[in-house]
Amino acid sequence: VRQPRVAILSTGDELLTPDQPLTPGKIRDMNGYALAAAVIALGGVALQLPIARDTVAAVRARLEDARAAYADLILSSAGVSVGAFDAVKTAVEADGTLNFWKVNIRPGKPLAFGLVGGVPFFGSPGNPVSALVTFDVFVRPALLMMMGLPAETGMSEAELGERMTSDGRRTYARVRLERREGRLVAYSTGSQSSGVITSLVAADGLLVLPEGVTDAPVGAVFPVRLFDAG
Repeated sequence: VRQPRVAILSTGDELLTPDQPLTPGKIRDMNGYALAAAVIALGGVALQLPIARDTVAAVRARLEDARAAYADLILSSAGVSVGAFDAVKTAVEADGTLNFWKVNIRPGKPLAFGLVGGVPFFGSPGNPVSALVTFDVFVRPALLMMMGLPAETGMSEAELGERMTSDGRRTYARVRLERREGRLVAYSTGSQSSGVITSLVAADGLLVLPEGVTDAPVGAVFPVRLFDAG
């Protein structure tokens, strides 16, 4: 099976490449490199596009670049929320169709999916944890299916070693896992803010709090997506 070619597009006026000096109001483009690494780890080919600024014309030009590079899938980050400078949704709808926008999960609610010139498109949120969690939950299975592989994720169950709360959406909580008397016990890696990438770096997996669960006590058992399942 041919390796899928995935065009990676970061969007935002505030973004800088690693070789550019950091100036006030600017941040490094982490998502482009993290998502490219995730694609490569699965066996795909990552096509990193230049950063698109926050205009519909700029995003449309990059989407055309992706099609010209014969991408099998387009993966963008940022620009799919409800801000005044979120141009990605408009650009996709101008050149294709948006099949859905927003999913009832945390983090990653603004995720979008559609087709651009017949090419599947995933628009992930701009916060780095949201971008990587939605990659794991939505994009990873799609790429595995494109490669003719089972779209499976290593799953287990873990008992909460501490109380956790949620807002009622399906929540993918970053946790570290300890094995105790033959069972897994989960602890939060810290702040669950979608901008705190260190909490994802320190995690062994994502504990899944189902929809409607707002308060999970110590000892409750939930599914957990394992990061080291291969």
